Amino acid sequence: MTADDSSPLKPDPNPDPDPNPDPDARRRARRRALLLALLLLLVVGGLLLWFFNGPGGDHGSDDDEDSSPRADLTRAAALLRDAPALHYTGTMGITGASGGEDAQVDLIVSNPADALGTLRMPSSPALNYVAIDGSSFLRGKTEAWRSLGMAEKSKVLAKHPSLVQPGMFFSQDLATALAPPALAKTVLAKDVPDEKITVGEPVTAGDHTCTPIHADDTTICLSDERVDGARFVDRISFSGGTVVLDIKAMSRQEVERFSTDFRSELPEIRDSVDPRIKVTTQILRDYKGECAPTACVFTARVTVTYLGSTSDPDASKAVPLTYSWAIDRDGTPVELDPDCSGALLLKPGDSEDLSCTGTGPPVGPGASRGEYHGEIATSDRALTAKEYEDLVRLAAGNSEKIAGL
Repeated sequence: MTADDSSPLKPDPNPDPDPNPDPDARRRARRRALLLALLLLLVVGGLLLWFFNGPGGDHGSDDDEDSSPRADLTRAAALLRDAPALHYTGTMGITGASGGEDAQVDLIVSNPADALGTLRMPSSPALNYVAIDGSSFLRGKTEAWRSLGMAEKSKVLAKHPSLVQPGMFFSQDLATALAPPALAKTVLAKDVPDEKITVGEPVTAGDHTCTPIHADDTTICLSDERVDGARFVDRISFSGGTVVLDIKAMSRQEVERFSTDFRSELPEIRDSVDPRIKVTTQILRDYKGECAPTACVFTARVTVTYLGSTSDPDASKAVPLTYSWAIDRDGTPVELDPDCSGALLLKPGDSEDLSCTGTGPPVGPGASRGEYHGEIATSDRALTAKEYEDLVRLAAGNSEKIAGL
């Protein structure tokens, strides 16, 4: 018996094509072809990138979206603008300093322009620096003031903290110029054309390197490390190197410590003086040995002189003065009237007479008089009591602002 070649149990070796192919099958075939083409394109693109960039290349990353000097400065300024505080160390030229040497500075300046630190000339004691609300104060020993070219006033200045006006040692108020928002504006260099912004070779700054960007007469050295695409300002110098300051960001703990230290140092400026003010005192009559046995009246004329420019707005402002009498009879201090010490406001060029009565104990039998001696001590004050109280409140508000940053 022979097999039937047409049996349905055996596949047809040459089947006829399906005259009506499945439409879904055709769509699936086209999709497979498209996917294969896309895969091939990705492979070729990857090979080209590897060829041009090399293995491990990071071209095309977010950091390099715009690596122009102007863009680097813009990102660095944004990083500075909201910094709670910055720590500056370096050197600065001082107007009138002896020997022409630069001062060494170590300052912490907060976002609202509160500042605390030291200023020191080489081989001299340091002066303590405090600043708030656009006013800066220095306090230090006689030798420190002499090193700043203030030999004639050094003894007087050493007694109280002194208000430091722009132009006295620096062209502008330090804390105001170095506060993070102000530094951000400097770094932006908006007034400098792009063609005047150039990049120098990397230099060493502390334990790492930074890249200097020259914008007119200012050099901003940007860290090689990035924070969210921005490079921190490691160093800044002005006017051909007369000011060179290294800059460090501060941790939360360091900022909190600064706020605490600042509020504790603020009372030091309560009795600060203004070096532009000169106070002279003239005893109107010498009563030594000529007073009654139990009482003596002393009178003195106090005059205020403004040593700055007469066109300065402060030249016509009333100056707070404190005064205090000391009277003795035969070397023993005597009781004084309540008005023998106090405070008053006096405009430059004006004068006022101040009197004080000293009363001694009764004299013994046979004595008709004692010998009285009186002195008056006067001093100007850079701040009135109300101005100081306003600064204390401002410091508390600034501390809250810093904490919020």
